[in-house]
Amino acid sequence: MIQTKNFLTAILFIGFGLQPVFGQTMRFELPALKGKTLYLITSMGLRWDTIFSGQIGDKGDLVFTPSKDKPLSPGVFSLLIKPNVKFGLIYSPTENMILQCDSNYIYPQNVKILNSPENDFILTRFPEQMQLRDKMTFCEQGMQMFKDSKKLYSALQEEKENQNRLQTAFNSKLQADSAKLYAARLLQIQNLQNDYINRLQNVTDTVERAEIREYVLSHMDVGTLYRSGDWFSVINGMLALYSKDTPFLGQFGNDIVRLLQRTESQEAFIALANDAAIICEQFGWNTDQTVLSKYLILSGRVTNPQGNLRQMLAMNKLQSGMPAPQIVNDSIKIDFSAANKTLVVFYESGCSNCENELSQLIGNYSMLKGKGIEVVSIASDFDKAVFANTSGNFPWTAKLCDYKGFDGENFSNYGIMGTPTMYLIDNKGTILGKYAKLSEIMPDI
Repeated sequence: MIQTKNFLTAILFIGFGLQPVFGQTMRFELPALKGKTLYLITSMGLRWDTIFSGQIGDKGDLVFTPSKDKPLSPGVFSLLIKPNVKFGLIYSPTENMILQCDSNYIYPQNVKILNSPENDFILTRFPEQMQLRDKMTFCEQGMQMFKDSKKLYSALQEEKENQNRLQTAFNSKLQADSAKLYAARLLQIQNLQNDYINRLQNVTDTVERAEIREYVLSHMDVGTLYRSGDWFSVINGMLALYSKDTPFLGQFGNDIVRLLQRTESQEAFIALANDAAIICEQFGWNTDQTVLSKYLILSGRVTNPQGNLRQMLAMNKLQSGMPAPQIVNDSIKIDFSAANKTLVVFYESGCSNCENELSQLIGNYSMLKGKGIEVVSIASDFDKAVFANTSGNFPWTAKLCDYKGFDGENFSNYGIMGTPTMYLIDNKGTILGKYAKLSEIMPDI
């Protein structure tokens, strides 16, 4: 039963965003540990936080009252008392839980948790689930060992089928209880990880991988996972779906969008979006970045992005089909409807790639003009003389610069992170594409 001990003493979880009942408390009665400092620790995605610490009184008592200003979601917290006490318990904002233990060590067999249907459920159902899993594993291993013995193999196969029926019944109970008990949702997450995510490393059959993928995307509860302590292992385990030798390479962005669409918790939503942005950057999954960014921008749920998420959204701020921001300029009015199409070019004087693309643009300007395409160039220069020297050779009229570099309003509105960057816009003001080279634009004109 090592797995049971690990679960009850080390793993942290989170549940759905239920509304807490203020005035609710968690009481600890631990006379053998009087004078010690007790810590309550929880995880939020990849981050770990201590939400409470306090000294156990002379009578062994300590009370934690959640703050009204910082309400807590239900989940599993880790109770830590140095040097060697670590115990996992489920917190519910609807319970006034009391934890009692007379020993220097706290473990499931010597602890009493009162007024807590959540903890009663997990302390009984989790061992039952582990027993079912152990028996199933025994049958599968036995069938491999005795595959040449028809009698033993048949007996083990029959018992495996019986265990499958028991597991199906157990899953039905979990589903029924999941509406009212966080502990049931917790076990569902654990089963998803054990029965699906963890199998991916050993599965090569495309059909089986597709079935696992669909099950995970349809059943994963990101809100519960967020404070589970298993965030990294589950998300990292999913990446096996998108390796180069699988048919799902290039589907990571779409799959994360599916998960985000079902995520009610705003904290979990932002955490998954941010970590997905990190993953896309690490693996160079540009197409997935584009898909993910478009959904996040249109969702309206990301108001103050930070770090990698902010960078990804800035780089993919505008995409095909989105309305182009109006170009800000005091001297020349830019009207997208006046041309068949408008090519907006962001550049920096002295940038070698910019100079190369600008040279090609000058050489192809007559052709572009003949197709009804107007060119608007916007420089990130700070020096007026530098800007005048570079733009003096341009054959088009709209040559702009506000001398604010990348902090300029147009650069900011268009999410420019590097130059050259070009946008092709139709006469309705709709973006047709974003490009780094003129050669990329040719198929769209």
